[in-house]
Amino acid sequence: MMRSLRQPGAPFTPRVISLGCHAEKARLTFKPGRSVLEAVHEALAETGCDSAMIEVRGGAFAPLAYVTPTLSDDGIHAAWYSDIHAPDGRAPIEDLVMTFGRRDGEPFLHGHGVWRHEDGLRAAGHVMPKDSQFAELVEAEAWLMSGAIMDQLEDSETRFRLFTPVPHTAAPPITTRRAVLCRLKPNEPIHPAIERTAAEHGIERATLHGIGSLVGCTFADGQVMESAASELLIRKGTLSPDRSGQAKAKLDIAIVDTECTIFECEIAYGVDAVCITFEVLIVEE
Repeated sequence: MMRSLRQPGAPFTPRVISLGCHAEKARLTFKPGRSVLEAVHEALAETGCDSAMIEVRGGAFAPLAYVTPTLSDDGIHAAWYSDIHAPDGRAPIEDLVMTFGRRDGEPFLHGHGVWRHEDGLRAAGHVMPKDSQFAELVEAEAWLMSGAIMDQLEDSETRFRLFTPVPHTAAPPITTRRAVLCRLKPNEPIHPAIERTAAEHGIERATLHGIGSLVGCTFADGQVMESAASELLIRKGTLSPDRSGQAKAKLDIAIVDTECTIFECEIAYGVDAVCITFEVLIVEE
């Protein structure tokens, strides 16, 4: 049976919020000496775009501030966050994925990553974008978007403010590739949700990019993460037809559980469901 986690509010439809848009790949350089949020905003401003999905593999933070997942004991939420971890020194980045959008009309981002503390400890979690800085010039690959942006809105089901796709026409138009920006809701089976959403937008082949959380996780190699709360990033995601011609999603992820254990592997097909949210950009190939 697929795992699920009861949320404090009633579920409501649609279970996937999606918006068709267009995406274009770009290289960005983030500067040190300002918060991660400011550095990313500055780099994007040079492109004239303020909606993006960003992937970093390399560079470092100094300082780094982040939280890890926990189950909630506040009687309000199903899952929550640890106290802030603030390791000393330089923290090299292995993988970092950030959704860049807005909150209360101002730039904002949501980022999950894997990094090492200066003492060698390998860790992962949710980066605090106003309290962390890049230690040096950091290169990133980004999918710039036009037509849609993530806006952090109140969600009655989870009682969180969550990035949610909304129409956006302020940035210069991009026509390079068709794409779909979406948020998957709690307890939604992840593979079928992505496949169904892509099909609704007429996309059969795509790359998949994003971050989110799962209610436990079963991996293709037989590993099992039992934790009901987690933070993850997509290392590599694809959508392509199988032998029958049916488009199937594959997701290779890095995920951290409530014990701060990191798992890395492809997810077993059709087994796992969303915990709180899953932000996905589907980019047509």
